[in-house]
Amino acid sequence: MSSHIQEHQVTVYIKKRYDKNKKTNTKNGDNMKNYSIWKKDNQKTSYPSLENDLEVDVLIIGGGLTGISSLYHLRKSNLKVVLVEQNKIGYGITGNSTGKLNVLQNDLLDKIRNYYNDDIASLYLSSQIEAIKDIMKAIKDKPIQCNLEKVETYLYTNQEKEIKKLKELKVFLQNNHLEIKDGNNMFVESKYMIKGSSYIINPLKLIKGLIKNNPFPIYEKTSIKKIIKKKNSYICYTKNHHIKAKYVILACHYPTFIKSLFFPLKVNIEKSYLSSSICPTKPFSLISYSYPFTSIRTYQDSIIYLSNSHIIDTKLKDKNHYKELKIKLKKLNLYPDYLWSNTDIMTSDGLPLIGELEKNLLIATGYNTWGLTSSFLSGKVLRDIIEKRKNPYIDLFSPNRKRIKDISFYIKNIYHNINAYLKSYCISNTSYKCPHMGCKLIYNEIENTYDCPCHGSRFLEDGTIITSPANQIFKKK
Repeated sequence: MSSHIQEHQVTVYIKKRYDKNKKTNTKNGDNMKNYSIWKKDNQKTSYPSLENDLEVDVLIIGGGLTGISSLYHLRKSNLKVVLVEQNKIGYGITGNSTGKLNVLQNDLLDKIRNYYNDDIASLYLSSQIEAIKDIMKAIKDKPIQCNLEKVETYLYTNQEKEIKKLKELKVFLQNNHLEIKDGNNMFVESKYMIKGSSYIINPLKLIKGLIKNNPFPIYEKTSIKKIIKKKNSYICYTKNHHIKAKYVILACHYPTFIKSLFFPLKVNIEKSYLSSSICPTKPFSLISYSYPFTSIRTYQDSIIYLSNSHIIDTKLKDKNHYKELKIKLKKLNLYPDYLWSNTDIMTSDGLPLIGELEKNLLIATGYNTWGLTSSFLSGKVLRDIIEKRKNPYIDLFSPNRKRIKDISFYIKNIYHNINAYLKSYCISNTSYKCPHMGCKLIYNEIENTYDCPCHGSRFLEDGTIITSPANQIFKKK
């Protein structure tokens, strides 16, 4: 059967199934909620706020999967560990992700191969395979009910010029002992497609499972305002209290407690737009090879669709991106029940930043849109640094690695930061400023949030912080 006939049949099937469930709406003219589908079935955690001073061996700042993985991997240590989260556990970047555990990661492996060589790319690939195995073991051992499914996964391109690249990538993956074949999935049109296997999960349920029976204290609604180094310790201040720690792990997506200009130079921020639409079908996962990326996966009786990725300081009108996303969905006879967005930290060489930034100050971020695997891996790497164990990825992911090729990347990022700051004052539809570096906030009319176009801070309408680097409520101009 030809692919276009298959596509027609699945479209008719989707339309029939959707018509049974279609409802009229409310605020936006369709049956839509303005938050991630993962938050549909998950009650928020209810840990206390910090109400006294503490002295610990390890302080973890951030309660996404990076922070929770660090907590999980340190669970058998004799160290005194505590985790603080400025909002609610898992409700930031992790709670807005696509929930994929996959080694077919767009063109990322080719980016690493081109920047370095095949050996470095193979080492990165082995880190992702190891991370997935470790997550599977954790899910089995606890056990964790997180809607885990093993699915056929497809990486595809619609561009003739990329067919050769994708075929070469298939060979590279096969040479690294992965079972990769030519593929065909009727859900999208493609020039060429390869197929492997991967896992899909509910990321919030994974986090909840990992912290079940956790031996260490967790504090929510606890924001670290500043960090001061004193001799062999760090004093980390909240509004009313402080935590003294020998080691500090910055697990907060876009850390603010670091050297001036370190982060704005070494990374940029990518924003993507997601939806969930009713569409009962056989489980699968699809990823486009090239930028701007498209990601499609199933979840129960729905399709989760990601697209319209862009560097955060460009194309600032979120409403237009959601409009384009709805047009793409309509062509597939899909109608969104949920719409939301997410941001990712992108590095110049395709490798995450995991390791020691300075003595006993550790960082884990820069996952290039593949945060579930790399964030779980980071907890293991950081544990091994703290406990002085050997780990093959410590040097690979070091945030202080030397990268001579980055001069042009640095220049572009200086431009993006200046451009974002100036644009924020030109087009902002609010009188609010981000407390991080003073950029004007833009009101996101779909998600009802205030977003910073410079470094990705996000706030609820009452000023509650959703995403760092901001660590305090915004103020009026």
